[in-house]
Amino acid sequence: MTPARLWTAAAVAVVGAGTAGVLWWTADGPAPYALQDTPAVTVEVRAENSRYPDTQETTEDVSELVKVYVQRLLAGDAGELAGIGAPWFTGRETQAGEWIRKYQRSADEPVRATVREPVVPYLAQVELRFDGGGEQVVELTRGDGTWWVVMGDGDPVKP
Repeated sequence: MTPARLWTAAAVAVVGAGTAGVLWWTADGPAPYALQDTPAVTVEVRAENSRYPDTQETTEDVSELVKVYVQRLLAGDAGELAGIGAPWFTGRETQAGEWIRKYQRSADEPVRATVREPVVPYLAQVELRFDGGGEQVVELTRGDGTWWVVMGDGDPVKP
């Protein structure tokens, strides 16, 4: 094999590996939800005291979803809140409406969220304490690399 062909083969291999790496890295992609400009919410998300490092990792992974949850709760739109519910669940909008009726007023005050020590890597529980009064435990599930709120009817471990 000539030196030119070796260089060409090496370049093709490097480009192919780079392309595969980029595709793998972006496969998870960004979450299909994000904080909106309004309403503004104050949410402190922290990990439960744990000797396991995956508790802190899970907290970092779900932090944005928890803030989005509180914001959608405060906004009071059941359809928007249901949009962050696990898509393989049914009855999300009904559940969202119930949570809005029960917790919306409390979400206007600062919220302290504690991510509990996960039992398995694709399920999490978050305890919300509303300064305006009240508490709620929200369960989260992960499917296809994205964290979702468990709401409605379905199986959190079978997306």
